[in-house]
Amino acid sequence: MEDLSKIGSFALLGDADPVPQSLFLSHPDQANTLALLYDVSREVTSILDREELLRRVAERIKKIVKYDVFSVMLWNEQSQHLESVFAMCCGDSIAARTRVPLHKGLTGSAAGERRVLRVNDVTEDPRYLHCDGGLVARSELVVPLLLRDRLIGVLDLESCEPHAFTMQHERMLSTLGSYVAVALENARLYQEARESERRLRSELDTAREIQRQLLPTGAREVPGLDLAAGYVPARELGGDFYDFLPYGEGRLALALGDVSGKGTAAALYGSLAIGTVREIVVDHACEPASMLALLNQRLHAARLDSRFIAMLFAIYDASTRRLTLSNAGGPYPLLVRDGHVISIRLEGVPLGLLPGTEYDESTIDLQPGDVIIFASDGILESANATEEEFGLQRLSALLSGISPEDSARAIADRILAETDNHSGADSAPHDDRTLVVLRVTDETASDFSKLPIIY
Repeated sequence: MEDLSKIGSFALLGDADPVPQSLFLSHPDQANTLALLYDVSREVTSILDREELLRRVAERIKKIVKYDVFSVMLWNEQSQHLESVFAMCCGDSIAARTRVPLHKGLTGSAAGERRVLRVNDVTEDPRYLHCDGGLVARSELVVPLLLRDRLIGVLDLESCEPHAFTMQHERMLSTLGSYVAVALENARLYQEARESERRLRSELDTAREIQRQLLPTGAREVPGLDLAAGYVPARELGGDFYDFLPYGEGRLALALGDVSGKGTAAALYGSLAIGTVREIVVDHACEPASMLALLNQRLHAARLDSRFIAMLFAIYDASTRRLTLSNAGGPYPLLVRDGHVISIRLEGVPLGLLPGTEYDESTIDLQPGDVIIFASDGILESANATEEEFGLQRLSALLSGISPEDSARAIADRILAETDNHSGADSAPHDDRTLVVLRVTDETASDFSKLPIIY
């Protein structure tokens, strides 16, 4: 038989060509060896489950090399041991529990010396470690699995017959070892990626729940006010936020913000803004323009590059039905009165961009039946498959059709439903959608001495 080193010119990875049928007739042993290497090279790119991969490799090798026990041990860098991860005896998988340090036993010696060990009779080799139970081995072939000289593990074949393994087997498994090493490394990286993705998904789910817990549902003890909020993040975590704050007897503050960008960083920045607003309110419940100026100062001092917040801050006084508001770059609030939709044109620089920014303030005397809509730009910019935005015109038409019987909750739900219908069921959202709806009722309660209760 010709030396197996002469087959080195054959491509074995990726797009390797199948073994020509003519070679099986002229050189059957070499053809079988090449076919095995070809099959294993395909496994490298097609199987990422380690157990399944090693089972397939064991089956492929069995067609060429007669063995009684096939096992694979992987190198654990932390424990500095070879650890059994797969074993097959007489075609059946068996438990693998062995741990061996380098240079101990035949497997440890092969790994430590980075070379193949072929032992014709293990009873004559002092390095052999006898294991209780199972078959009694007489010969053994151990192949180190190396990836650019980095130890991945060892492939170990045992036979109950002495002299069971030949030089040809040694050469073939030596060549095969590099492919198995690549396959095992790919499987390890894939498993690590899956575990990282699973861990990240769990952390994102937890973070999303925490973010939702930070957002209130509503407020009680605000006579004459029906209040609702809607919040639909485009991703697991959203950059939009809103908040309700008790602002004295019969007075409620409302905030709606939109952080530049999306995802985790935007969500954390929004949480920072909520926490800062609540801190400022405890120390000094100031009017909307002053609140935005103070918040801008605090956020600018944080010096988070390329991050800013468009935000609306308003205070509703139930005793006078008066709404005082200030805007830092957010979409104009909308007032719905007697079927007409009016934009409250109030502008301002987003928070965190420029130090010392001052903000304008506007006051509106509301009437029973009035509806105020605060919405992030994700509502107006909800786009369909043709990139057509929902827009102010559609939103105004929707609001013009609301009836006196519609609650704030019903109005909020209808806005979100209509933007969903406009975008389509199969369309991925481009931005977070957040809104706060205030409806002034004709309640005539005269007790405005209670602080709002946020829930």
